[in-house]
Amino acid sequence: MKEFTPKDITRIKNVSNGETGKAYLDLKETKFILHFPDKRKSSILDSKTNEIVILYQRASKTEPRFLTHLVRAIDNEIIEENARNNFKFGRIFEIIAYTGEENKINFERTGLGNLDFRNRGWGNAENLDNITDSKTIVDIQIEIWNLFKPFINHDLEENIDVYQTFLNDELDQDFGSKEGKELYRKHRIRERDSSLTFKKKQFAIKNGKLECEVCKFSFQNIYEQDYIECHHKVPIFKGERITKLEDLALVCSNCHRMLHRKIDGDFLSIEQLADRVKTRYNGVARLGF
Repeated sequence: MKEFTPKDITRIKNVSNGETGKAYLDLKETKFILHFPDKRKSSILDSKTNEIVILYQRASKTEPRFLTHLVRAIDNEIIEENARNNFKFGRIFEIIAYTGEENKINFERTGLGNLDFRNRGWGNAENLDNITDSKTIVDIQIEIWNLFKPFINHDLEENIDVYQTFLNDELDQDFGSKEGKELYRKHRIRERDSSLTFKKKQFAIKNGKLECEVCKFSFQNIYEQDYIECHHKVPIFKGERITKLEDLALVCSNCHRMLHRKIDGDFLSIEQLADRVKTRYNGVARLGF
């Protein structure tokens, strides 16, 4: 995690839980899916991975508001959980500071309490620039940082697995509680330039090389389909960047899964996975299969 400073606190978001009135106060690990209202889906990726978002909440309209978390997004992917009414979409955030239930910070007693929050698109991670002037923002940043400072070394545990593994091994499975009940699917919606993948595939088709760069499997040859998947050599979850065609690899579905799965404790590159495949094929050939 990068070293953060007060000036990195640039956004604020209201969170709620209609059932208990306590949102994200039962977390056990540092990374979690922060949900947004469906109508705010287009703004989920507004906050950058180097921006800290203040989370505040209250149990009911008659209760005071409290600050509870400082968080930041870890990648540029949208998560869809289509069983959540009105809050189907989210994004993976990690906790910078966390007060827990016992130490919630009274919103109204901070500089934020003096600001006019009416007529805002709440549910968004709203930019502080849209609420007040730059001088006030600096004062608020320092105040909020100092208030949360005792809670930066929170008691939450690091997620057991690298979150990228969690995404690939868990979120694309079907989940259900009882047989006969409707199942729902969690999956990712990657924020990426689809025109790049299109150009990459068209270039391969034009040059007769629409095949997996790892194992050489061809959907054209076997299924007579101009199909292939596109893999980012530098994972999207590592943050924003300028992506060029050479940063993309065309791979089959099987190899794509293996590229997103830890093997011997690490994610493999295209070249490393190709070497493993080649070695396995040679071994099978020597055994006479």
